[in-house]
Amino acid sequence: MNFLKKIITLKLCFLFPTWSVFWLLNLLGHKVSAKSKIGFSFLWMQGKLELNETSRIGHFNIIRINSLTIQKGGYIGKFNNIKGPIEISLAEKAAIGNWNSIYRAPNGVTYGKAVLKIGSLSKITTHHRLDCTRSITIGNYSIIAGNESQLWTHAYYHDKEGVGRFRIDGEIFIGNNVYVGSCCIINGGVSIANAVTVGAGVCVSKSLTEAGTYVNQTLRYIPKDETDPRLKFKKVEGFTLCEDVYEKKDKA
Repeated sequence: MNFLKKIITLKLCFLFPTWSVFWLLNLLGHKVSAKSKIGFSFLWMQGKLELNETSRIGHFNIIRINSLTIQKGGYIGKFNNIKGPIEISLAEKAAIGNWNSIYRAPNGVTYGKAVLKIGSLSKITTHHRLDCTRSITIGNYSIIAGNESQLWTHAYYHDKEGVGRFRIDGEIFIGNNVYVGSCCIINGGVSIANAVTVGAGVCVSKSLTEAGTYVNQTLRYIPKDETDPRLKFKKVEGFTLCEDVYEKKDKA
């Protein structure tokens, strides 16, 4: 029955104007306003679709996720590829622009719940890549600006010799009134405080705890640490995973 519900939801969203089928979508367990709009997009929902008044989804998106909530005035633009076991929540007038890639690997590679949460009047602009192995939270009035920035919630540590390696996961928290310029990389386990400007081309590998502007530093050499890096992190246990996974929580 769940498969049938997904097929009917996909066809109703793709083939008909929202105002004419919103009541059918609601009968299926969704919550769709008659004043919302869905363009010619592929929506394959594992769970609930919630579109509030004046929210909209543009044309030519592929959205294959667990659940999607867009509050009043929020929107998803065009040509976005959004897939994986993710819950996505857009607050009032929040936005995902055009040509973005947002994804999460299936269960067994990933574990537990991951949420992409975008606050009021915040926006991910265009041609950005978000890895939602773990959750990403963006506060209010913030913007991932320009294009070609990447947010990574997982990475790998390789042993000094041999084939050994393990994965390290960490959530990303971006505060209110944050500006992230083009071509930035934000690593997992990082928090960015309120009222921070991240200049173009910056790699953020540590939390930014004070308001202000952060720009690139001079290239520097960091020698290899001889201690086992696994000792720095907490191993994720209680899930059936395809590899060893550790959790990063950088609050410093």
